[in-house]
Amino acid sequence: MIFGHINQPLTYAYLPPILKQAISYFQQTDMYNLPVGRHDLNEDLLYINVMEFDSQLAEEKQAEVHQEYIDIQFLVSGRERIGFGLENSTNQITKEYDSLNDYYLVASISDESEVILSPGMFAIFFPEQPHKPGCCMEKPIPLKKAVIKMHKSLLV
Repeated sequence: MIFGHINQPLTYAYLPPILKQAISYFQQTDMYNLPVGRHDLNEDLLYINVMEFDSQLAEEKQAEVHQEYIDIQFLVSGRERIGFGLENSTNQITKEYDSLNDYYLVASISDESEVILSPGMFAIFFPEQPHKPGCCMEKPIPLKKAVIKMHKSLLV
């Protein structure tokens, strides 16, 4: 997991060029007014999902894990807590892998850590890294976020 802020270039200066290009998309686009939904950037290899929803208590959520895509999660508005950790065979799978949507769910994350995102911040999760986005700090609040889905083949 890597995190930073789009207005602090040193937080992403040493990333591979393709990841820096994705982050620059957030800088060059009016994310606040980008409509909710999927926006293709390079067909199925690179696209962005824009969503608006209310955050939830962490204990009400399960963690998601991807196999094919890297998530570059960007917070447009609100304040979000994201739990994350390392892949661990003891993480109990609660929803089997959905290949169409590239995810499976686990009940909890072993040795969970967390990151707090404010508007303008991003967090990058690589395949097989469990993460629990959309968690609230104290009580649920409205969030707007955008997630760039980057196929792992673009990084190698």
